[in-house]
Amino acid sequence: MPLPAILWLSIALVALSQVMILRSTVRAMRAAESEQARRGIEWAYAVVPVIALLLVLVATWQASEQHTLRLGLEASANQTVAP
Repeated sequence: MPLPAILWLSIALVALSQVMILRSTVRAMRAAESEQARRGIEWAYAVVPVIALLLVLVATWQASEQHTLRLGLEASANQTVAP
């Protein structure tokens, strides 16, 4: 499987899992009659990993694009020009 396909599959799976985590957090907070300060902590535990994974996926995508560009440039340099 080519790298971009793996990357997009990973992004889709991460997005799906993060939506499910946030959905679960909302349901748990509705069920529990917790105080406001506790809700902030719950949201922090749910949102901080989303932001961290987003940063990792963006960095991975940029590295993938640079790698693809580098391979294209190397392939162009290695081609021999016919007379």
